[in-house]
Amino acid sequence: MRGRLLSIVALVLAVAFIGTTATSYHVTRDALKQSVVETELPLTGDTIYSEIQADLVQPIFISSQMANDTFLRDWILSGETDPEAVTRYLESVRSKYGFFTAFFVSEFSRHYYHFSGVTKAVDENDPRDEWFFRVRGMTSDYEINVDPNQQQDDKTTIFINYRVYDYQNRFIGVTGVGMDLDTMGQIINRYRSDFSRTVYFIDQTGNVTLHPNREISYKKSITAIPGISDIANTILKNPGENFEFQRDDETILLNTRYIPELEWILMVEQSESDATKAAGRGITLNVIIGLVAILVTGLAIFLAIARFQNRLEEMATTDPLTGLNNRQVFDIALRHAVERAKRTKQPLSIIIIDLDHFKLINDRHGHLTGDEVLKSSANLLKASVRTSDILARWGGEEFVLLMENCSQEAALEAADSLRRKLSESTPVNTLKALKQTASFGVATLSGNEQPEALVDRADRALYKAKHDGRNCVRAATPTPN
Repeated sequence: MRGRLLSIVALVLAVAFIGTTATSYHVTRDALKQSVVETELPLTGDTIYSEIQADLVQPIFISSQMANDTFLRDWILSGETDPEAVTRYLESVRSKYGFFTAFFVSEFSRHYYHFSGVTKAVDENDPRDEWFFRVRGMTSDYEINVDPNQQQDDKTTIFINYRVYDYQNRFIGVTGVGMDLDTMGQIINRYRSDFSRTVYFIDQTGNVTLHPNREISYKKSITAIPGISDIANTILKNPGENFEFQRDDETILLNTRYIPELEWILMVEQSESDATKAAGRGITLNVIIGLVAILVTGLAIFLAIARFQNRLEEMATTDPLTGLNNRQVFDIALRHAVERAKRTKQPLSIIIIDLDHFKLINDRHGHLTGDEVLKSSANLLKASVRTSDILARWGGEEFVLLMENCSQEAALEAADSLRRKLSESTPVNTLKALKQTASFGVATLSGNEQPEALVDRADRALYKAKHDGRNCVRAATPTPN
């Protein structure tokens, strides 16, 4: 019976294969094109946007520190009597963190203090000084602005403009730092070489602001570039959509995305021929593989059934009690995160959390109450971490938190904040007197460390926290590089 079934299946597959081979090239080409348009190009845009956001985290933080620096505020309030002091201060910030520029503009004197000295006084009637009066009148603490840098050869710069207040919360000036566009230039060049995709940026009027071809940056508008000019107005009205246009007798696939931090539009292009060339290469191989596949399909069907059954079971990614990710999901996420951290040189930390004396809760109040404590603790932890963090139930009364782009210092602060929130909460409403504390072990990726070693160090740090009396945070000892 099985042999007969296999013969029927083989015959059906042979007929189907012969019938579909003639059209498989076109189907594959269309599928590849659709995949590029709907998935790969948007994913490229998402990845670049994430990298831009990550690159802006440090300058925003440093600008905030400058705006709240007592030295800077006291210097302003004392009458700006020693300009060289603030110049040295700005130069130390710029050189320490590798920024392109650092500056301060006083509300009182209107002097523009640059890391190289006092360069000018801002004027409300000068269009190039409009940014200061815009920041002066805004309600938010800071803005991200892209402008030519007057003090440094008008080089296009990403500025973080941060409002400075006195001790009575009155506006007294604007300070911040600036970055040149080299970082984003490296990103777009990498995607061009690795994925045959052209990545560039335009402003909201269509002017090209950053392009791998320097002859185009700030010299052309998409309204004047052959091919794309036909749909330029549509692009500017509908950023975030997918488009197609013709250039030199070739179809170009285009994905766009608005970048609110820069007020630019990200453009990701790929030619249709590059996107679908795999279809041509694969058609011959597809025929050979298809003929061979007919001979083994019968066995493969039975093996596939068993295999997919196992895979469906493995796809249960959620812990049924707490609703958090389970350990399998976390292991996969950790492995990928470690690879990313090593590639991008960004810090990566994990925190293992163990609910203190959880067995006593089960023994004294029952397992249902213990379950309520687990669920309540999980909900509190989930509500308290960043959206980019990955929180999972590690097992029993243990949870684990994966934090990308997070140094050990920041992870320790986050862990201590979670510890306080847990200790101050009431996990079970019907038992107001029941309080729950937790112990925390923190470890930060070191050198070429493997995921298992990172987890092991966090676990040993957790053991130390429990040994030191529980309800505390302990950091793992870094591994030697």
